Amino acid sequence: MSARPTRPKRTAPGKPARTDLVAGLPGEMTVEELAERTGVSVRNIRAYQTAGLVAPPRLHGRTGLYDAEHQGKLELIRDLRQQGFKLDAIKRMLDDTPAGAWTEYALINSLFSTTFFTVEKPQRKALSAMAAHWSQPATQSQKDRLSENGLYRRVGPDEVEMLSPSLERIGIQLAELDVPLDTVLDLQDELIRHSRAIAQVYVRQLFLAMVRALAEQRLQQQGPSSNASSPAVDPSLAESIKALFERLRPLAIGSVTAAFPVILQQEFDRAVKNSLKRPA
Repeated sequence: MSARPTRPKRTAPGKPARTDLVAGLPGEMTVEELAERTGVSVRNIRAYQTAGLVAPPRLHGRTGLYDAEHQGKLELIRDLRQQGFKLDAIKRMLDDTPAGAWTEYALINSLFSTTFFTVEKPQRKALSAMAAHWSQPATQSQKDRLSENGLYRRVGPDEVEMLSPSLERIGIQLAELDVPLDTVLDLQDELIRHSRAIAQVYVRQLFLAMVRALAEQRLQQQGPSSNASSPAVDPSLAESIKALFERLRPLAIGSVTAAFPVILQQEFDRAVKNSLKRPA
């Protein structure tokens, strides 16, 4: 009995054969790849396109190809949706966002929503891998600056603990903008210096003053019969101090966040005006 001739396999209806797949430009991806990277479903991606929140893809034949700008914008939309924003509100926000800034805005939004009122969990990293996102390897002097500025804690000969992983992610974004590492280190040093000065004002002139007032109030409530010779801290007072700090911390952070955009815009305007006044 002769064997039946084998038939060539057919491609499922609506799905292109493997030979029809196209390779886009560097960094481009299909809608399925974009959905996998962002966690936004293909259906929602297309719905956002229809609503005008996301630009249409570049067509290569019949295949739509997306790039990093699409990804950054979708990540921002995703995070805003998770925080409860409606699509019409998101669209108004996106209309006011500079083109091409979606990745940076998504990063800022992520920092605001996940670490604004909390101290981040430290992450360990090899010192040899520090500044790996710049085109030139970091010098020993640059590595020393990175590991000794107070935002890192050495835990081994070639390992540090990053106390603010979010700050490193901002550094990566600056590297992608071709900002030199020395410039980033200078900015970081200034950021630490001024942030520490602001923190000291809050701690010395506000927090400690409020703690002293709280302690005096407790002593008055206890009266002269309290055991003043005991060095132990009243547990309820310790809890009150902790609660006071937890309420004060977001106010301190919020004041910096509220003032900095205004000051940044003022400095930008001043720099532009000064440059225009200079003779060519």
